[in-house]
Amino acid sequence: MKKKLLFILLIISLDIFSQTAMDFYNTGNDKLDKKDFKGAIEEYSKAIELNPNTAEFYMNRGIAKSEIGEYKTAIEDFSFSIGLDTTNKLCYFNRGNTQHMLRNYTGSIEDFDKAIQIDTLFVPAYFNRAQAESEIGNFRDAIEDYEKCILIEPTNEKAYRNKGALYIKLQKFEFAAEDFTEAIKLVPNDPTAHYNRALAYVELANIRAALIDLNKVIELDSKHTYAYFHRATIKYKLNDKSGAISDYNQILSIDQTFEDALIARADIKKEMKNYTDAIEDYSQILLQDTSILEVYLSRGDAYLGLGDNKSANHDFQYVLKNDTSNSNAAYFMGVLKCRLNEFQESIDYMNKAIALDSSSAQAYFGRGNTYHTMRNFSATIEDFTKAIELNPNFVDAYKNRAITRSELGDYRAAIMDNNKAIDLDPTNLELYTSNINLKLALDKFADALVDLDKLIELDSSNPFYFMRRADVKIKMNDKTGACKDWHSAVALSYQEAVQKVLDNCN
Repeated sequence: MKKKLLFILLIISLDIFSQTAMDFYNTGNDKLDKKDFKGAIEEYSKAIELNPNTAEFYMNRGIAKSEIGEYKTAIEDFSFSIGLDTTNKLCYFNRGNTQHMLRNYTGSIEDFDKAIQIDTLFVPAYFNRAQAESEIGNFRDAIEDYEKCILIEPTNEKAYRNKGALYIKLQKFEFAAEDFTEAIKLVPNDPTAHYNRALAYVELANIRAALIDLNKVIELDSKHTYAYFHRATIKYKLNDKSGAISDYNQILSIDQTFEDALIARADIKKEMKNYTDAIEDYSQILLQDTSILEVYLSRGDAYLGLGDNKSANHDFQYVLKNDTSNSNAAYFMGVLKCRLNEFQESIDYMNKAIALDSSSAQAYFGRGNTYHTMRNFSATIEDFTKAIELNPNFVDAYKNRAITRSELGDYRAAIMDNNKAIDLDPTNLELYTSNINLKLALDKFADALVDLDKLIELDSSNPFYFMRRADVKIKMNDKTGACKDWHSAVALSYQEAVQKVLDNCN
């Protein structure tokens, strides 16, 4: 939140003093208006030399000094002015602003207090006191001051906007959204208010409203990188990975050094198995900053995806060399060693990962996979179970434990694991397919049909699913239903379904 501290210039006619002093004073005011601050200081000094007991001369010289960063001597001028006239709210106000510049927030607040005591309707003093209060963490007091500004001046858009920002810090997102809405009513095309309201909506899980605001920010400011960044994050959560990458591309066309955007884009590319492009992004990040060890791990993981074990090994070992206590690096080395069929070394690295971080569900999962490859199923199930205890939402741990249990012939337990995985990841086609196979092995045709219905609901373009469901319906003596599915497969150009229709359907 950008702060703008206000300096108020007092220009009055001082007929009781000599004309020569007033000439210097008025010339100083002209130069102050023209932002010739050094020139103004010279003129005010000449006026003070002739008439050293005029409060306004010192105050205006203090303003000019503040403008060129001479805060300490400016405060001396303001203090001298106050000594001559304790009723001037503007001098307290301007000294408060200068105290703020010196980060003397307590002194700043005391001066604004004085100004408000003199004039209880002095909006700029309430506003700037709120900013000083927020600097020292007195958010609630700051909010009260902004509310006072709004009470006196209902069209004060900045007071609404700043108050909303404080409510975000207090995690009172509904109040924040309300304040930003009021600010937007007053200034409809303020990108900052739309952006901050979007952040509040994200926290309130009102994703649709957040997207509308972020779109508006980008419409108003096409180079607002953080609006693109948050919009990309939302698109990713909505499973629009291509849309997210498009926004990250836009960010990087504006700012090639936007590290978080590069990392996020690389991570999505890796997730989409576009390993070559992901590696290119990770490498670009490391050209900018070689200290981010997690990027080496991510690049190493992408190398694993490409089957480039040598490069993966280089990245993982680099991390271990620079951080011997890095549990993730030990885990990835365990994965690599398993891939190379060096099973004992894989177990050793996984053990090291667990020793370094006993809460790492990933490490137990990795060791379980190695044990599975070694056909040590009891140890496999034990490790997958531990991974699930540490992370009850670990979909792959449920899935792989289901596979292991099915290999042991425990189909019912495997189905339970698959069902739990489906609850966590309801669009995962592989889980439904696995469940169907298990249920058919137990002759649970009706249960298998439920999963087939869901599979086709998720992907109605795969003729094999219709063929599979038709087979189940035949076993359930539902020839009419089977014919309907075979016809659907024919419509999808599945040639084997044609003969089924000819042989079974009139």
